Amino acid sequence: MPPLWMVLCGLSGAIAVIAEIGNRRRNNRHDIEDVGFMPWSTITALALLTFGISIAFGLGFISTE
Repeated sequence: MPPLWMVLCGLSGAIAVIAEIGNRRRNNRHDIEDVGFMPWSTITALALLTFGISIAFGLGFISTE
Protein backbone atom coordinates (compact mmCIF):
# COMPACT_ATOMS: atom_id res chain seq x y z
CA MET A 1 0.00 0.00 0.00
CA PRO A 2 1.39 3.43 -0.88
CA PRO A 3 2.08 5.96 1.88
CA LEU A 4 -0.79 8.17 2.97
CA TRP A 5 1.01 11.31 1.75
CA MET A 6 1.20 9.98 -1.80
CA VAL A 7 -2.50 9.03 -1.76
CA LEU A 8 -3.37 12.52 -0.53
CA CYS A 9 -1.11 14.02 -3.19
CA GLY A 10 -2.85 12.12 -5.99
CA LEU A 11 -6.31 12.90 -4.65
CA SER A 12 -5.63 16.62 -4.29
CA GLY A 13 -4.06 16.71 -7.75
CA ALA A 14 -7.19 15.14 -9.22
CA ILE A 15 -9.40 17.63 -7.37
CA ALA A 16 -7.31 20.51 -8.72
CA VAL A 17 -7.74 19.24 -12.28
CA ILE A 18 -11.50 18.83 -11.83
CA ALA A 19 -11.79 22.32 -10.32
CA GLU A 20 -9.84 23.83 -13.22
CA ILE A 21 -12.16 22.11 -15.70
CA GLY A 22 -15.14 23.51 -13.79
CA ASN A 23 -13.63 26.99 -13.79
CA ARG A 24 -12.93 26.80 -17.52
CA ARG A 25 -16.49 25.68 -18.22
CA ARG A 26 -17.82 28.55 -16.10
CA ASN A 27 -15.69 31.10 -17.94
CA ASN A 28 -16.76 29.81 -21.37
CA ARG A 29 -20.50 29.39 -20.71
CA HIS A 30 -22.95 30.57 -23.34
CA ASP A 31 -25.58 32.04 -21.00
CA ILE A 32 -23.73 34.74 -19.06
CA GLU A 33 -26.67 35.17 -16.68
CA ASP A 34 -26.49 31.51 -15.59
CA VAL A 35 -24.27 31.99 -12.55
CA GLY A 36 -22.91 29.11 -10.51
CA PHE A 37 -22.30 28.72 -6.81
CA MET A 38 -19.00 26.79 -6.68
CA PRO A 39 -15.85 28.80 -5.84
CA TRP A 40 -13.69 26.97 -8.40
CA SER A 41 -10.65 29.22 -8.03
CA THR A 42 -10.61 28.77 -4.24
CA ILE A 43 -10.99 25.01 -4.59
CA THR A 44 -8.12 24.95 -7.09
CA ALA A 45 -5.87 27.02 -4.82
CA LEU A 46 -6.55 24.86 -1.75
CA ALA A 47 -6.10 21.64 -3.72
CA LEU A 48 -2.76 22.84 -5.11
CA LEU A 49 -1.63 23.90 -1.63
CA THR A 50 -2.53 20.45 -0.30
CA PHE A 51 -0.77 18.87 -3.29
CA GLY A 52 2.42 20.79 -2.61
CA ILE A 53 2.49 20.08 1.10
CA SER A 54 1.68 16.39 0.69
CA ILE A 55 4.33 15.87 -1.99
CA ALA A 56 6.88 17.61 0.24
CA PHE A 57 6.00 15.22 3.08
CA GLY A 58 5.98 12.25 0.72
CA LEU A 59 9.39 13.01 -0.77
CA GLY A 60 10.90 13.77 2.63
CA PHE A 61 11.52 17.49 2.24
CA ILE A 62 9.41 18.03 5.37
CA SER A 63 9.67 15.56 8.23
CA THR A 64 7.11 14.75 10.92
CA GLU A 65 9.79 13.57 13.34
